[in-house]
Amino acid sequence: MTGALLLGACSAPAGDLPPPLEAGRDVFRSVCSTCHGDSGQGLSGPSLDGVLETFPACDDQLKWIMLGSEEWKSEVGPTYGAQDKAITEIMPGFASSLSETQVEQVAAYVRAAFGEEEQTTAMSGCGA
Repeated sequence: MTGALLLGACSAPAGDLPPPLEAGRDVFRSVCSTCHGDSGQGLSGPSLDGVLETFPACDDQLKWIMLGSEEWKSEVGPTYGAQDKAITEIMPGFASSLSETQVEQVAAYVRAAFGEEEQTTAMSGCGA
């Protein structure tokens, strides 16, 4: 599937994505889109089109999603991502509300749909 088609994945039929990405899309729709927008364009949270530049390694993205901004500051420091962006807004942590598998799936979905990473690479890199 091309990157252009992936960008429309929020409204794509269920059969268009491998099951882990489909599950990630469902989590994204129900949990993440409120802040990041239905197509990752950003609302109160940032746009997700630069996710691969911010988190070249999915492990860092997974940790960010699990911890959220405030716990990240406590455990890691005042910046995040490969560009050491200052944490200026609040992102909730999802360690208590999403399973590890759900976090892996949503991270893989975000990387494939908005970062245009190849689907199998996104899934394997995030453990989905």
